[in-house]
Amino acid sequence: MSYCQYCGEKIDEDAVVCPKCGESLVWEDTGWQEFQTQEKVDEVKHRANMYIISAIVLATVGIVAGSMFCASSSGVGFFGIVLVCLSIGCTASADRHEHKAKNLKKQLRR
Repeated sequence: MSYCQYCGEKIDEDAVVCPKCGESLVWEDTGWQEFQTQEKVDEVKHRANMYIISAIVLATVGIVAGSMFCASSSGVGFFGIVLVCLSIGCTASADRHEHKAKNLKKQLRR
């Protein structure tokens, strides 16, 4: 028999919760939590990188199409302006994901 570290009550070896005080007798593995958090950080960074790549592609195509607008006054130029606006949105999403990754890293250091 062992004893509860919180209240001193005798408990069975395979007990998960103290029958007297109700405290959990099973400790979570911090290594596993760190691994899961690191996986989340990697996933968020990957997503942020994908948004940055999308923003670069959209801005490049948008600028080329926008320059056609100045030359020919067609609908392609308007499409270019829309693509540039979408690239700005992708940049904002990438920034949001970078901020989330930074917060997750702070949790890892604790």
